[in-house]
Amino acid sequence: MSKSANRPESRGRLQFVIRRIGLWCFVLLLFLAAAYGANNKLDISEYTYASDELSYSFDGFRIVHISDLHNKVFAQDNAAVMQEIRGMQPDIIVLTGDMIDASNHTDIPAAELFMQQVSEIAPVYYVLGNHENLLDKADLTAFEEKIREYGIVLLENERVQIPSKTGQTISLIGMDDNSLQANLLQTLAEEAPDDFCILLAHEPQYLEEYYAKAGVDLVFSGHAHGGQFRIPFTHQGIWAPDQGFLPELTEGCVEAKSGDTTMYISRGLGNSSFPLRLANHPEIICVTLRVSS
Repeated sequence: MSKSANRPESRGRLQFVIRRIGLWCFVLLLFLAAAYGANNKLDISEYTYASDELSYSFDGFRIVHISDLHNKVFAQDNAAVMQEIRGMQPDIIVLTGDMIDASNHTDIPAAELFMQQVSEIAPVYYVLGNHENLLDKADLTAFEEKIREYGIVLLENERVQIPSKTGQTISLIGMDDNSLQANLLQTLAEEAPDDFCILLAHEPQYLEEYYAKAGVDLVFSGHAHGGQFRIPFTHQGIWAPDQGFLPELTEGCVEAKSGDTTMYISRGLGNSSFPLRLANHPEIICVTLRVSS
């Protein structure tokens, strides 16, 4: 009598456990789907920047900005990513560091593949991030030699002039990540021969302290990974290196509080020591320059 009376109760507990397991499996599948999308669905962010300091020959000049690859390889050896970049019809491509990851999944050939591919689309200008500077010197030297073979211009605290199709120029400064706090940026900016000056610098948190004070017009930066995890339906990241929790400078277009400097921050393409993004797709930025009237 007692055994038969207990059977419905046991059956009910079993059904409850099965439903609970099913619910958690469903939640896990949703999380995995969201995580896969957040790490592989590419966002293209397009901006227009207008200035009266630009020569009319640069009206419509397009700059594609890529950062923080961390030697990630997208599907089909980056085929879809390269198709997107070609479709933007860039005049130049700028890379703002950490194309290699130096933490726990270093893969230099993967980074070299990406560098070779983008070099076939448009002229490429590149600055080192903190991860490249963590590599063994021999590995970094070999990597630099390889990308120079692809025609990529590595800017190590240097300034070059970018020509338009009719011969006018704008200045492009590239700062190595180890030199962002040096006075060299101020000197390079002051000595720039052009009215319009662009800076490539891996870390965004020096916007007010160094970049704006140097008087550059545009800055391209990365490093913050969009805050890695973003609060859903907001643009607020949870944490960024060198900024800590709830960082302010993780993505998008930012105007300096003093001066006329504008910074574009890429959320980057890959991940470093922590392998997941949430609510934070990989991103490529395209900025079109316009001459303001």
